[in-house]
Amino acid sequence: MKKKLTHILHTGEEWLFANPKIVLGIIFAISLGFASLIPNVRMGTDFEDLLPQSHPFIQLHNEIKDDFGGASAVVVSVEVKEGDIFTNETLQLIENLTQGVDSLSGVNHNLVSSLTHRLTRKVTLDETGNIRSTLYFDPTAEKLSQAELDQMRRDVMSNPRVYGLMVSPDLKSAIIRGQMNEGGDIDYQKTFTELTELRAKYATEHALIHATGLPVLTGWVYTYLNQILQILLYTSVLIFALLVVYFRRFYGVALPLLGICLSSAWGLGFMTILGYTLDPLSMTIPFLIAARATSHGVQLVERYYYELEITKDGKKAARNSLDALFRPGSLAITIDAIGIFVIALGAAPINIKLGYYAGFWGFSVIFTVHFMVPLFLTVLPAPKKTQNNRSGTTTVLYNFAKVLVNPLNVKIGLIGTALAVVVASFFVAQVKFGESEPGSPILNRTHDYNISAKSINEHFPGSEELFVVARTKDEKGISRPEVVHAMEQFGDKMMVKDPELGGYKAIPGLIRQVNMLTHSGDPRWAQIPDTQIEVAGLMSAYELSSPIPGAMKEFMNPQGTDAVLAFFYKDHQATTLERIVTNSKQLVKEINGTVENFELLLGGGIIGVSAAIDEENFVDTMIITPVVMIMAFIFVMFYYESLHAGWLMVLPMLYATILTYGYMGFMNIGISVNTIPVIAVGVGVGIDYAVYIMDRIREEYEETRDLRESVLRALSTTGLAVGFTAATLIAGVIMWVIFSDLRFQSDAALLLTVMLALNAVAAVLLVPAWVMAFKPKFITGAHRDQDGILQNS
Repeated sequence: MKKKLTHILHTGEEWLFANPKIVLGIIFAISLGFASLIPNVRMGTDFEDLLPQSHPFIQLHNEIKDDFGGASAVVVSVEVKEGDIFTNETLQLIENLTQGVDSLSGVNHNLVSSLTHRLTRKVTLDETGNIRSTLYFDPTAEKLSQAELDQMRRDVMSNPRVYGLMVSPDLKSAIIRGQMNEGGDIDYQKTFTELTELRAKYATEHALIHATGLPVLTGWVYTYLNQILQILLYTSVLIFALLVVYFRRFYGVALPLLGICLSSAWGLGFMTILGYTLDPLSMTIPFLIAARATSHGVQLVERYYYELEITKDGKKAARNSLDALFRPGSLAITIDAIGIFVIALGAAPINIKLGYYAGFWGFSVIFTVHFMVPLFLTVLPAPKKTQNNRSGTTTVLYNFAKVLVNPLNVKIGLIGTALAVVVASFFVAQVKFGESEPGSPILNRTHDYNISAKSINEHFPGSEELFVVARTKDEKGISRPEVVHAMEQFGDKMMVKDPELGGYKAIPGLIRQVNMLTHSGDPRWAQIPDTQIEVAGLMSAYELSSPIPGAMKEFMNPQGTDAVLAFFYKDHQATTLERIVTNSKQLVKEINGTVENFELLLGGGIIGVSAAIDEENFVDTMIITPVVMIMAFIFVMFYYESLHAGWLMVLPMLYATILTYGYMGFMNIGISVNTIPVIAVGVGVGIDYAVYIMDRIREEYEETRDLRESVLRALSTTGLAVGFTAATLIAGVIMWVIFSDLRFQSDAALLLTVMLALNAVAAVLLVPAWVMAFKPKFITGAHRDQDGILQNS
């Protein structure tokens, strides 16, 4: 069957070279069609694309985000430099910022909170015994006296729903929080611009204004779009310079660059057809795919010049190049593309989309490079200079390779590789799924965003929320006393179990406070009544006491079937999330089933959403990386009809992957929704190098029947091209390391650089060493069939 298939392919090649202009015309026509769509490419970030929609935490998040808030919130803090916030000037600043946040584009006006907000009320009894609800700060009133400011300070400190949550325990900072209308068409860039103008407008010498939250982070990322375009330009110049230095011949420079342009047109055009946006944080992936197109072009042109020196015939040299490299190259490109498509198995929509368009982009290299370059070389006039200027370099590498393939050095190399894997495995265990430090790893540690996050975390017991929903099956069921007790039991146990939990806000605390107020402030009455009528009456009393409708919306939905418990934490690092999820799941299991028609559900807010993403990232990693390797093994095994060949391809990938994860553990780089595709693409790169080296050894052995000589020739010819293509691929991402102020892009590019270098080392050193040591039969038993194609004996 394989012989029939290869014969069909050989016949197809005959037709291609008989009709090069027709094939090139088709390729360029399709390329122009895709290129015409490039002006419609949109760059941006959609928060919903980050969320694994099948996870129960995300499903709950989607249910409650409109009522109680989601994970996308703007958090602004005012931090005074001296004294505390209880001055007329600072309170007015907090009020101005509160009104400013409330007016931001995309903000849910029902879910804005701060000390001076209209829904933050001081509840007291008037002289007639009725409940009275008043603002802590009335901006329309005259300036407060010092006595009134002191009384406000005491009032705030006596209200646990304000003190520690909206006002820091040291009284030097206050938070304004605005939830976004998630699920709609939010213009994060517009929101960020408005917020930046707001901070500039109310900047003052006596206080610092900080801002964090997902919309702020996304807005900061958008400010680097011009820098991303600059890096694109720098990268193009660097790749061009490398090609000029390496080839110093026109075809060697022009054709690989043409391959980049054509494949990029196919990839970006296809992405536009699908309606996808180009995420700034995923930019390193398209850059790498474009650079990989260059690497295949380099291999073809390099082989062309090698064949040209022998045949002295341009058309014959082009045909020989395709004959020699089409099959291994197509195998490598196919496995590359499948490795990228596999990313679509992930749970996050952003990676599903990336897998589709980037996988197509990677596969298009077969047409835009592997067909295009040899056919173009057939149509173009043959170079007058047929001598290969690589002869001197080849000789040097040949002599250097003699040292590498020495039997003793082969053993040392294999043992050294095994030891490196053992050492790296120790650090692999330290890799975390999620963020490995407070703040955002996307931006530099000294960035305004991370400074803001640090300040808020230092001043508040918790600025990041976990939402746990208490749900009953009957309307107004939240007012049942046993339900309120169950909610309080859960909240109190969470506080006991986790000393780092800053506090929580829920209906039980409100009911106790209102009950105490209705009994002349007697603390003995700070309890939950025994009947549903009394509980509902206290809720109604609180709501009716407020002149602003909807006072209970922050605690429960209008139907009274759902209530929220909001828990506050300092950060959402991987270790923090793991602890929170473990504790909360255990306690939910204890509480659920103890009260009829009642259950607790996890988990909304930024904590719940981040935990869901981290859990799915773990599952995705356990699926994607092994699937990439298994697919590589299967394709190579069937192509070469050898289990040994499949294993020999997986070996360098496995080596590079373990060392890469070891590097991540050593450098404290966490696995996130953005790093998963980087790792998957980096794993697949190794197949390119290894296939070209292994196939060249096989080809040379069929001619020389001397394994050592075959390895030497392969290393001195294809090994040189592999080294250069590795440099080209690294050039495609290294500029992000040097110039990007987005720390994630810089770290991801550095990670890719490490993976590319490790894959190149594995292909050039590990594969030949293995071949020398174990003499696989698919190499030593190869022969050519009637079409001149290598087959196993």
